[in-house]
Amino acid sequence: MDRLTHGLNAALSLLWVLPTLPARVPRHFGLGGTADAYWDATLLHWMALPAIAIVVVGGLYGAAWWVGTRPAAVSMPDQQRYDALRPADQRLIAGHVQTFLYGTATATLVLFVVAQGSTYHVATSATNTLPRVGWTLTLGIPVVLTIATGALAWWLPRLAGDRGP
Repeated sequence: MDRLTHGLNAALSLLWVLPTLPARVPRHFGLGGTADAYWDATLLHWMALPAIAIVVVGGLYGAAWWVGTRPAAVSMPDQQRYDALRPADQRLIAGHVQTFLYGTATATLVLFVVAQGSTYHVATSATNTLPRVGWTLTLGIPVVLTIATGALAWWLPRLAGDRGP
Protein backbone atom coordinates (compact mmCIF):
# COMPACT_ATOMS: atom_id res chain seq x y z
CA MET A 1 0.00 0.00 0.00
CA ASP A 2 2.86 2.40 0.77
CA ARG A 3 4.33 1.97 -2.73
CA LEU A 4 0.97 2.74 -4.27
CA THR A 5 0.62 5.85 -2.11
CA HIS A 6 4.12 7.04 -3.03
CA GLY A 7 3.44 6.39 -6.71
CA LEU A 8 0.20 8.36 -6.61
CA ASN A 9 1.91 11.22 -4.77
CA ALA A 10 4.66 11.30 -7.39
CA ALA A 11 2.14 11.32 -10.26
CA LEU A 12 0.10 14.08 -8.63
CA SER A 13 3.27 16.11 -8.07
CA LEU A 14 4.14 15.83 -11.74
CA LEU A 15 0.64 16.87 -12.71
CA TRP A 16 0.78 19.75 -10.23
CA VAL A 17 3.81 21.31 -11.95
CA LEU A 18 2.37 20.85 -15.45
CA PRO A 19 0.66 24.28 -15.48
CA THR A 20 3.96 25.96 -14.51
CA LEU A 21 5.79 24.64 -17.56
CA PRO A 22 6.57 26.89 -20.51
CA ALA A 23 5.11 26.08 -23.93
CA ARG A 24 8.10 23.88 -24.82
CA VAL A 25 10.20 21.52 -22.71
CA PRO A 26 13.47 19.74 -23.49
CA ARG A 27 13.14 16.16 -24.65
CA HIS A 28 16.79 15.35 -25.33
CA PHE A 29 20.14 16.44 -23.98
CA GLY A 30 23.50 16.00 -25.68
CA LEU A 31 26.44 14.32 -23.98
CA GLY A 32 27.55 17.67 -22.55
CA GLY A 33 24.16 18.17 -20.89
CA THR A 34 22.83 20.83 -23.25
CA ALA A 35 19.25 20.55 -24.48
CA ASP A 36 19.31 19.93 -28.21
CA ALA A 37 15.67 19.03 -28.88
CA TYR A 38 12.37 20.34 -27.53
CA TRP A 39 8.71 19.44 -27.76
CA ASP A 40 5.42 20.97 -26.69
CA ALA A 41 4.65 20.80 -22.97
CA THR A 42 1.64 18.50 -23.27
CA LEU A 43 0.49 16.06 -20.61
CA LEU A 44 1.63 13.15 -22.79
CA HIS A 45 5.11 14.59 -23.29
CA TRP A 46 5.55 15.55 -19.63
CA MET A 47 4.47 12.10 -18.40
CA ALA A 48 6.45 10.08 -21.00
CA LEU A 49 9.57 9.74 -18.85
CA PRO A 50 7.66 8.68 -15.71
CA ALA A 51 5.72 6.14 -17.79
CA ILE A 52 8.98 4.67 -19.11
CA ALA A 53 10.29 4.56 -15.53
CA ILE A 54 7.24 2.60 -14.38
CA VAL A 55 7.69 0.04 -17.16
CA VAL A 56 11.44 -0.38 -16.55
CA VAL A 57 11.19 -0.59 -12.77
CA GLY A 58 8.16 -2.90 -13.04
CA GLY A 59 10.24 -5.19 -15.26
CA LEU A 60 13.08 -5.20 -12.73
CA TYR A 61 10.71 -6.01 -9.87
CA GLY A 62 9.10 -8.73 -12.00
CA ALA A 63 12.50 -10.24 -12.77
CA ALA A 64 13.43 -10.17 -9.07
CA TRP A 65 10.15 -11.88 -8.21
CA TRP A 66 10.76 -14.55 -10.87
CA VAL A 67 14.29 -15.23 -9.63
CA GLY A 68 13.00 -15.63 -6.09
CA THR A 69 10.14 -17.97 -6.93
CA ARG A 70 11.89 -20.20 -9.46
CA PRO A 71 15.64 -20.26 -8.77
CA ALA A 72 16.08 -23.55 -10.67
CA ALA A 73 14.61 -22.01 -13.85
CA VAL A 74 16.95 -19.00 -13.88
CA SER A 75 19.77 -18.66 -16.39
CA MET A 76 23.07 -18.01 -14.63
CA PRO A 77 26.69 -17.69 -15.68
CA ASP A 78 28.20 -21.22 -15.75
CA GLN A 79 24.74 -22.81 -15.90
CA GLN A 80 25.96 -26.41 -15.51
CA ARG A 81 27.65 -25.63 -12.21
CA TYR A 82 24.56 -23.76 -11.00
CA ASP A 83 22.23 -26.61 -12.01
CA ALA A 84 24.37 -29.08 -10.05
CA LEU A 85 23.93 -27.11 -6.82
CA ARG A 86 21.52 -28.16 -4.09
CA PRO A 87 18.22 -26.22 -4.17
CA ALA A 88 19.17 -24.40 -0.94
CA ASP A 89 22.40 -23.16 -2.55
CA GLN A 90 20.52 -22.14 -5.70
CA ARG A 91 18.14 -20.10 -3.52
CA LEU A 92 21.12 -18.43 -1.82
CA ILE A 93 22.61 -17.39 -5.16
CA ALA A 94 19.19 -16.36 -6.47
CA GLY A 95 18.86 -14.19 -3.35
CA HIS A 96 22.03 -12.32 -4.34
CA VAL A 97 20.61 -11.79 -7.82
CA GLN A 98 17.33 -10.55 -6.30
CA THR A 99 19.21 -8.08 -4.11
CA PHE A 100 21.06 -6.83 -7.17
CA LEU A 101 17.81 -6.44 -9.13
CA TYR A 102 16.13 -4.53 -6.29
CA GLY A 103 19.18 -2.28 -6.01
CA THR A 104 19.10 -1.73 -9.77
CA ALA A 105 15.40 -0.81 -9.53
CA THR A 106 16.20 1.75 -6.83
CA ALA A 107 19.09 3.22 -8.83
CA THR A 108 16.85 3.36 -11.90
CA LEU A 109 14.17 5.25 -9.97
CA VAL A 110 16.81 7.73 -8.79
CA LEU A 111 18.00 8.10 -12.39
CA PHE A 112 14.49 8.86 -13.67
CA VAL A 113 13.66 11.24 -10.81
CA VAL A 114 16.89 13.17 -11.41
CA ALA A 115 16.26 13.23 -15.17
CA GLN A 116 12.71 14.53 -14.70
CA GLY A 117 13.78 17.09 -12.11
CA SER A 118 16.65 18.27 -14.28
CA THR A 119 14.33 18.57 -17.27
CA TYR A 120 11.96 20.67 -15.16
CA HIS A 121 14.88 22.86 -14.05
CA VAL A 122 15.99 23.49 -17.63
CA ALA A 123 12.40 24.07 -18.82
CA THR A 124 11.63 26.66 -16.15
CA SER A 125 14.96 28.49 -15.93
CA ALA A 126 17.00 30.65 -18.29
CA THR A 127 19.56 27.89 -18.87
CA ASN A 128 19.53 25.17 -21.49
CA THR A 129 22.09 23.03 -19.68
CA LEU A 130 21.47 20.35 -17.08
CA PRO A 131 22.50 21.16 -13.52
CA ARG A 132 25.89 19.56 -12.70
CA VAL A 133 24.33 17.03 -10.30
CA GLY A 134 21.72 16.06 -12.89
CA TRP A 135 24.32 15.61 -15.61
CA THR A 136 26.62 13.63 -13.32
CA LEU A 137 23.91 11.26 -12.09
CA THR A 138 22.26 10.67 -15.47
CA LEU A 139 25.61 9.65 -16.91
CA GLY A 140 27.08 8.07 -13.79
CA ILE A 141 24.26 5.76 -12.70
CA PRO A 142 24.20 3.75 -15.97
CA VAL A 143 28.00 3.45 -15.88
CA VAL A 144 27.96 2.21 -12.28
CA LEU A 145 25.16 -0.27 -13.07
CA THR A 146 27.10 -1.61 -16.05
CA ILE A 147 30.20 -2.14 -13.91
CA ALA A 148 28.09 -3.74 -11.15
CA THR A 149 26.49 -6.11 -13.67
CA GLY A 150 29.92 -7.20 -14.88
CA ALA A 151 31.08 -7.69 -11.30
CA LEU A 152 28.02 -9.81 -10.51
CA ALA A 153 28.56 -11.92 -13.65
CA TRP A 154 32.18 -12.44 -12.53
CA TRP A 155 31.32 -13.17 -8.88
CA LEU A 156 28.34 -15.55 -9.21
CA PRO A 157 30.24 -18.44 -10.84
CA ARG A 158 32.89 -18.20 -8.13
CA LEU A 159 30.20 -18.28 -5.45
CA ALA A 160 28.64 -21.30 -7.11
CA GLY A 161 32.06 -22.95 -7.29
CA ASP A 162 32.52 -22.50 -3.53
CA ARG A 163 29.24 -24.32 -2.96
CA GLY A 164 29.69 -26.98 -5.62
CA PRO A 165 28.78 -30.64 -5.08
